[in-house]
Amino acid sequence: MKLIISAITWESLLQSGMKQWELIELAKKLGCQGVEFRQYWKDIEVEVPHIRALLAEEQMVCTYACNEGLLAPTRESTEQSLRLITNHIGVACSLGAKVLRINIAAGLFNEDFINASWWRQAVTGVMAEASAKKMLIVVENGPDQHKSKIQLVQKLLKAVNSPWLKLTYDTGNWIYAGEVPEEALTVLENEIGYVHLKDIVEKPDGSRGHSYLGTGLVDVRGLARKIIAGGYQGLLALEFPGGEDPIFRVKHSIQYLA
Repeated sequence: MKLIISAITWESLLQSGMKQWELIELAKKLGCQGVEFRQYWKDIEVEVPHIRALLAEEQMVCTYACNEGLLAPTRESTEQSLRLITNHIGVACSLGAKVLRINIAAGLFNEDFINASWWRQAVTGVMAEASAKKMLIVVENGPDQHKSKIQLVQKLLKAVNSPWLKLTYDTGNWIYAGEVPEEALTVLENEIGYVHLKDIVEKPDGSRGHSYLGTGLVDVRGLARKIIAGGYQGLLALEFPGGEDPIFRVKHSIQYLA
Protein backbone atom coordinates (compact mmCIF):
# COMPACT_ATOMS: atom_id res chain seq x y z
CA MET A 1 0.00 0.00 0.00
CA LYS A 2 1.21 3.49 -0.86
CA LEU A 3 0.23 5.23 2.37
CA ILE A 4 0.54 8.94 3.06
CA ILE A 5 -0.41 10.98 6.12
CA SER A 6 -2.83 13.90 6.01
CA ALA A 7 -2.34 17.34 7.49
CA ILE A 8 -5.89 17.09 8.89
CA THR A 9 -4.60 14.66 11.53
CA TRP A 10 -2.36 17.42 12.91
CA GLU A 11 -4.94 20.19 12.45
CA SER A 12 -4.86 21.59 15.98
CA LEU A 13 -1.06 21.78 15.98
CA LEU A 14 -0.95 23.32 12.51
CA GLN A 15 -3.40 25.97 13.64
CA SER A 16 -1.24 26.84 16.65
CA GLY A 17 2.26 27.17 15.23
CA MET A 18 3.38 23.92 13.60
CA LYS A 19 4.53 24.26 9.96
CA GLN A 20 3.33 21.83 7.32
CA TRP A 21 6.86 21.00 6.22
CA GLU A 22 7.34 19.28 9.60
CA LEU A 23 4.91 16.61 8.39
CA ILE A 24 7.47 15.35 5.87
CA GLU A 25 9.85 14.13 8.56
CA LEU A 26 6.92 12.68 10.51
CA ALA A 27 5.74 10.75 7.44
CA LYS A 28 9.26 9.38 6.97
CA LYS A 29 9.49 8.22 10.60
CA LEU A 30 6.08 6.57 10.34
CA GLY A 31 7.10 4.65 7.24
CA CYS A 32 4.72 6.47 4.91
CA GLN A 33 5.46 7.66 1.39
CA GLY A 34 4.31 11.26 1.61
CA VAL A 35 1.87 13.90 2.83
CA GLU A 36 -1.52 15.31 1.94
CA PHE A 37 -1.14 19.04 2.50
CA ARG A 38 -4.02 21.39 3.33
CA GLN A 39 -4.72 25.12 3.51
CA TYR A 40 -2.88 25.64 6.80
CA TRP A 41 -0.47 28.18 5.36
CA LYS A 42 1.13 30.90 7.41
CA ASP A 43 3.40 32.17 4.62
CA ILE A 44 2.57 30.27 1.45
CA GLU A 45 5.27 31.98 -0.60
CA VAL A 46 7.94 30.62 1.74
CA GLU A 47 6.40 27.30 2.73
CA VAL A 48 5.49 25.86 -0.68
CA PRO A 49 8.97 25.97 -2.26
CA HIS A 50 10.54 24.75 0.97
CA ILE A 51 8.15 21.78 1.03
CA ARG A 52 8.90 20.95 -2.58
CA ALA A 53 12.64 20.94 -1.89
CA LEU A 54 12.23 18.72 1.20
CA LEU A 55 10.03 16.27 -0.69
CA ALA A 56 12.64 15.97 -3.42
CA GLU A 57 15.40 15.50 -0.86
CA GLU A 58 13.49 12.73 0.94
CA GLN A 59 12.13 11.24 -2.31
CA MET A 60 8.57 11.52 -1.05
CA VAL A 61 5.30 12.45 -2.76
CA CYS A 62 2.43 14.74 -1.89
CA THR A 63 -1.15 15.61 -2.69
CA TYR A 64 -3.01 18.85 -2.01
CA ALA A 65 -6.54 19.17 -0.62
CA CYS A 66 -8.49 22.41 -0.93
CA ASN A 67 -11.89 23.32 0.51
CA GLU A 68 -13.61 24.47 -2.67
CA GLY A 69 -16.31 22.47 -4.47
CA LEU A 70 -17.81 22.04 -7.91
CA LEU A 71 -21.20 23.22 -6.65
CA ALA A 72 -22.54 25.95 -4.36
CA PRO A 73 -25.94 27.52 -3.54
CA THR A 74 -25.92 30.22 -6.25
CA ARG A 75 -24.47 30.65 -9.71
CA GLU A 76 -22.22 33.45 -8.44
CA SER A 77 -20.83 31.41 -5.54
CA THR A 78 -20.38 28.36 -7.77
CA GLU A 79 -18.45 30.31 -10.39
CA GLN A 80 -16.28 31.80 -7.65
CA SER A 81 -15.56 28.34 -6.25
CA LEU A 82 -14.57 27.05 -9.68
CA ARG A 83 -12.18 29.98 -10.15
CA LEU A 84 -10.59 29.20 -6.80
CA ILE A 85 -10.14 25.55 -7.79
CA THR A 86 -8.17 26.76 -10.81
CA ASN A 87 -5.96 28.79 -8.46
CA HIS A 88 -5.41 25.73 -6.27
CA ILE A 89 -4.23 23.78 -9.30
CA GLY A 90 -1.34 26.26 -9.38
CA VAL A 91 -0.57 25.72 -5.70
CA ALA A 92 -0.64 21.94 -6.15
CA CYS A 93 1.74 22.22 -9.10
CA SER A 94 4.12 24.37 -7.08
CA LEU A 95 4.17 21.72 -4.35
CA GLY A 96 4.99 19.05 -6.92
CA ALA A 97 1.65 17.30 -6.40
CA LYS A 98 -0.05 15.32 -9.16
CA VAL A 99 -3.40 15.14 -7.35
CA LEU A 100 -5.70 17.93 -6.13
CA ARG A 101 -8.56 16.88 -3.84
CA ILE A 102 -11.68 19.05 -4.05
CA ASN A 103 -15.23 18.78 -2.66
CA ILE A 104 -18.60 18.26 -4.28
CA ALA A 105 -19.51 21.38 -2.33
CA ALA A 106 -18.20 23.22 0.72
CA GLY A 107 -21.70 23.56 2.20
CA LEU A 108 -25.17 23.89 0.74
CA PHE A 109 -25.42 23.45 -3.02
CA ASN A 110 -27.82 23.40 -5.95
CA GLU A 111 -27.68 20.02 -7.69
CA ASP A 112 -29.65 21.38 -10.66
CA PHE A 113 -26.59 23.36 -11.76
CA ILE A 114 -25.10 20.09 -13.07
CA ASN A 115 -27.56 20.35 -15.98
CA ALA A 116 -26.86 24.03 -16.69
CA SER A 117 -24.82 24.95 -19.78
CA TRP A 118 -22.98 27.73 -17.92
CA TRP A 119 -21.86 25.25 -15.24
CA ARG A 120 -20.62 22.70 -17.75
CA GLN A 121 -18.77 25.39 -19.64
CA ALA A 122 -17.11 26.68 -16.46
CA VAL A 123 -16.11 23.17 -15.36
CA THR A 124 -14.72 22.49 -18.84
CA GLY A 125 -12.41 25.44 -18.25
CA VAL A 126 -11.21 23.95 -14.97
CA MET A 127 -10.57 20.61 -16.67
CA ALA A 128 -8.64 22.32 -19.43
CA GLU A 129 -6.35 23.88 -16.82
CA ALA A 130 -5.98 20.50 -15.11
CA SER A 131 -5.07 18.89 -18.43
CA ALA A 132 -2.53 21.58 -19.22
CA LYS A 133 -0.87 21.10 -15.83
CA LYS A 134 -1.28 17.27 -15.84
CA MET A 135 -3.15 17.59 -12.54
CA LEU A 136 -5.70 14.95 -11.59
CA ILE A 137 -8.71 16.55 -9.86
CA VAL A 138 -10.38 14.17 -7.41
CA VAL A 139 -13.79 15.08 -5.99
CA GLU A 140 -14.64 13.61 -2.59
CA ASN A 141 -17.91 12.09 -1.40
CA GLY A 142 -18.56 14.44 1.49
CA PRO A 143 -19.50 13.66 5.10
CA ASP A 144 -23.23 14.38 5.06
CA GLN A 145 -26.53 12.88 3.94
CA HIS A 146 -26.40 14.46 0.49
CA LYS A 147 -22.80 14.59 -0.71
CA SER A 148 -22.12 10.89 -0.26
CA LYS A 149 -25.10 9.69 -2.27
CA ILE A 150 -23.83 7.24 -4.89
CA GLN A 151 -26.31 8.57 -7.45
CA LEU A 152 -25.08 12.17 -7.02
CA VAL A 153 -21.43 11.16 -7.40
CA GLN A 154 -22.26 9.18 -10.55
CA LYS A 155 -24.27 12.06 -11.98
CA LEU A 156 -21.51 14.57 -11.34
CA LEU A 157 -18.71 12.49 -12.85
CA LYS A 158 -20.81 11.58 -15.88
CA ALA A 159 -21.76 15.20 -16.51
CA VAL A 160 -18.14 16.37 -16.50
CA ASN A 161 -16.92 13.31 -18.40
CA SER A 162 -13.23 14.18 -18.23
CA PRO A 163 -10.22 11.92 -17.67
CA TRP A 164 -8.91 14.66 -15.38
CA LEU A 165 -11.81 14.37 -12.93
CA LYS A 166 -11.98 11.26 -10.76
CA LEU A 167 -13.35 10.31 -7.35
CA THR A 168 -11.72 10.60 -3.96
CA TYR A 169 -13.22 7.45 -2.46
CA ASP A 170 -13.59 8.16 1.27
CA THR A 171 -14.16 4.88 3.11
CA GLY A 172 -16.15 6.45 5.94
CA ASN A 173 -18.19 9.28 4.48
CA TRP A 174 -20.69 7.00 2.70
CA ILE A 175 -22.13 6.14 6.13
CA TYR A 176 -23.44 9.67 6.62
CA ALA A 177 -25.67 9.32 3.54
CA GLY A 178 -26.92 5.89 4.51
CA GLU A 179 -24.88 4.26 1.76
CA VAL A 180 -22.94 1.00 2.15
CA PRO A 181 -19.23 1.62 1.43
CA GLU A 182 -18.85 -1.78 -0.25
CA GLU A 183 -21.76 -1.03 -2.59
CA ALA A 184 -20.28 2.36 -3.43
CA LEU A 185 -17.00 0.63 -4.27
CA THR A 186 -18.73 -1.85 -6.58
CA VAL A 187 -20.50 0.93 -8.46
CA LEU A 188 -17.66 3.47 -8.58
CA GLU A 189 -14.50 1.35 -8.57
CA ASN A 190 -13.46 2.46 -12.06
CA GLU A 191 -13.82 6.13 -11.12
CA ILE A 192 -11.39 6.13 -8.18
CA GLY A 193 -8.41 8.45 -8.51
CA TYR A 194 -7.53 8.86 -4.83
CA VAL A 195 -8.47 7.27 -1.50
CA HIS A 196 -9.12 8.59 2.00
CA LEU A 197 -8.96 5.94 4.71
CA LYS A 198 -11.03 6.72 7.80
CA ASP A 199 -13.43 4.98 10.17
CA ILE A 200 -16.75 6.25 11.55
CA VAL A 201 -17.81 5.89 15.19
CA GLU A 202 -21.13 6.24 16.97
CA LYS A 203 -21.07 9.00 19.61
CA PRO A 204 -22.94 8.82 22.93
CA ASP A 205 -25.47 11.41 21.69
CA GLY A 206 -26.35 9.23 18.69
CA SER A 207 -24.41 11.25 16.15
CA ARG A 208 -21.45 9.97 14.18
CA GLY A 209 -17.88 11.17 13.87
CA HIS A 210 -14.64 10.51 12.05
CA SER A 211 -12.12 8.18 13.68
CA TYR A 212 -8.88 6.35 13.07
CA LEU A 213 -8.88 2.91 11.49
CA GLY A 214 -10.22 -0.18 13.19
CA THR A 215 -12.25 1.66 15.82
CA GLY A 216 -15.73 1.94 14.34
CA LEU A 217 -18.36 0.90 11.83
CA VAL A 218 -16.33 0.55 8.65
CA ASP A 219 -14.31 -2.42 7.39
CA VAL A 220 -11.54 -0.12 6.22
CA ARG A 221 -9.01 -2.94 5.90
CA GLY A 222 -11.36 -4.96 3.72
CA LEU A 223 -12.17 -1.96 1.55
CA ALA A 224 -8.49 -1.07 1.10
CA ARG A 225 -7.68 -4.61 0.03
CA LYS A 226 -10.57 -4.66 -2.45
CA ILE A 227 -9.51 -1.32 -3.90
CA ILE A 228 -5.98 -2.56 -4.45
CA ALA A 229 -7.13 -5.94 -5.77
CA GLY A 230 -9.26 -4.05 -8.28
CA GLY A 231 -6.13 -2.55 -9.83
CA TYR A 232 -5.86 0.80 -8.05
CA GLN A 233 -2.20 1.86 -7.92
CA GLY A 234 -2.54 5.34 -6.46
CA LEU A 235 -2.10 6.82 -3.01
CA LEU A 236 -4.11 6.03 0.12
CA ALA A 237 -4.25 8.84 2.65
CA LEU A 238 -4.67 8.15 6.37
CA GLU A 239 -7.19 10.96 6.85
CA PHE A 240 -8.83 11.32 10.26
CA PRO A 241 -8.67 13.53 13.40
CA GLY A 242 -5.49 13.12 15.41
CA GLY A 243 -6.96 13.90 18.82
CA GLU A 244 -4.39 14.38 21.56
CA ASP A 245 -2.00 11.79 20.10
CA PRO A 246 -1.89 11.81 16.28
CA ILE A 247 1.25 9.65 16.18
CA PHE A 248 -0.49 6.87 18.11
CA ARG A 249 -3.56 7.03 15.86
CA VAL A 250 -1.50 6.80 12.68
CA LYS A 251 0.62 3.93 14.04
CA HIS A 252 -2.49 2.09 15.18
CA SER A 253 -4.05 2.54 11.75
CA ILE A 254 -0.95 1.27 9.95
CA GLN A 255 -0.83 -1.80 12.20
CA TYR A 256 -4.54 -2.38 11.60
CA LEU A 257 -4.07 -2.32 7.84
CA ALA A 258 -1.15 -4.76 8.08
